[in-house]
Amino acid sequence: MRGYAFEEGRPPLINLYRDTERGLFLGVCAGIADRFGWDLTAVRIIAALFALFATAPTVLLYVVLGLVTAPKRLTYYGDREDRLWKRTRRRGSRSIG
Repeated sequence: MRGYAFEEGRPPLINLYRDTERGLFLGVCAGIADRFGWDLTAVRIIAALFALFATAPTVLLYVVLGLVTAPKRLTYYGDREDRLWKRTRRRGSRSIG
């Protein structure tokens, strides 16, 4: 089974990805908004309007895009992030309540 294009060092055909951090369901709308620099709310409204008038094709396209696009790569912030997580581990989990 072949992996994602970025895992194999190949350039993707379309730089489309899912943004699972900002996404509500699969992150498709958030990925489209992030990729093209559009407002996320506007993309969600447009997707909802398409779903209202063409339900089956819109839902099918959304699910297919959610299954075939790669998730957005996480950003690593280097030593600052390492220090943050080491401090957090040392303190243990402190829950409120």
